[in-house]
Amino acid sequence: MKNQRYQRGFFHELFRMDERVVLMTGGHGELAHAMAATLADLGCDLVLASRKQDKCEELAANLRASFGRKVTALRCDISKEEEVVAAVAETVARHGRLDVLVNNAGTSSWGLPEDLPLRAWQKVIDVNLTGTFLACREAARIMMERGGGSIVNVASVGAFLSYRPSEGQIVPYTTSKAAIVHLTRDLAAQWAGKRIRVNALAPGQVESGMTYTLDDATRRQVVESILIGRIGRPLEVAAVLATLASDAGSFITGQTYVVDGGQMLG
Repeated sequence: MKNQRYQRGFFHELFRMDERVVLMTGGHGELAHAMAATLADLGCDLVLASRKQDKCEELAANLRASFGRKVTALRCDISKEEEVVAAVAETVARHGRLDVLVNNAGTSSWGLPEDLPLRAWQKVIDVNLTGTFLACREAARIMMERGGGSIVNVASVGAFLSYRPSEGQIVPYTTSKAAIVHLTRDLAAQWAGKRIRVNALAPGQVESGMTYTLDDATRRQVVESILIGRIGRPLEVAAVLATLASDAGSFITGQTYVVDGGQMLG
């Protein structure tokens, strides 16, 4: 930028998000904690939403104490349209605005595709894909009124990988995450003129959630597939979120950032 003034602190200011309001679905767990803490440290107020409101409230209390930000916990089943609509409305009612949406809610189902019941498939699609779309739609309506915003969807490295039965039996999960990657591109194209940026994160194996369910042999197999040679850390995903959510990422939209330690290359 021709008139950009490069002086002490200018880069730090790109990431500052003071007084901005973030709605995060899937608002509990290690990855949610790292992402929410990062955003709070950058100056954001947050609304943490999931079916487990008590877990969201535990994290909200931790963030309020650690960062002195306003953090609210809400119950929201992201697969239910009326609950998503209510969560976005409640966010605006309590905080007066909505600047950033982080779609972190997700679920999975394990089983060979030939044996998978329709209800198992439908649950994953309803939460991971339809829920992501509903939250994007409702948040975008608010952001359009305010002149723009940032949406970050959490996909997965699994969106780009296919597994043999011995490696993973999670076809609904990987299919839904691949769909999120394309949904992200489509929404970015649709809403760019409204100054809404839409991007995605695709974490690899990170020390959180499903990674804790791996047995020792599977964990060793996973680590061997990662070029960096270890499981990732939630903060390493949150660091990329900070760019996408803040003005540091103001020229980025429609992209999916893979944070996998080189697993896709291996």
